[in-house]
Amino acid sequence: MKGVVSEVGLERDENHFSSFNLKIGVVVKAKKNLSYEEGERLIGQFRKELLGKEVEITSKIFRCPVCGRGFNTEQGMKQHMRMTHEEKKKAKKRKKKSPSSKKPKKASKKKKS
Repeated sequence: MKGVVSEVGLERDENHFSSFNLKIGVVVKAKKNLSYEEGERLIGQFRKELLGKEVEITSKIFRCPVCGRGFNTEQGMKQHMRMTHEEKKKAKKRKKKSPSSKKPKKASKKKKS
């Protein structure tokens, strides 16, 4: 299952007045529409598996397969590919097709009558 972050905020720590905790809300998207009963079952499962447990959140980095530059989203990496690497390919093609790179034409000989 995947989820979409719906909320990011700070909440005051109950034990320390001057300390705060980062709060992240996630909307989980199921592969199909859920009935009420299926939703209740998943809520129970998530409560058992997640509430009160430590979880580690890591950032996922999408690497450009050409230059290795890292991006926060796959969309950002694809945009980089289009704007950077495809442009370089087009420039190389244009350079190959330019008139200066073609072989000079041979002068045609005219017949004398």
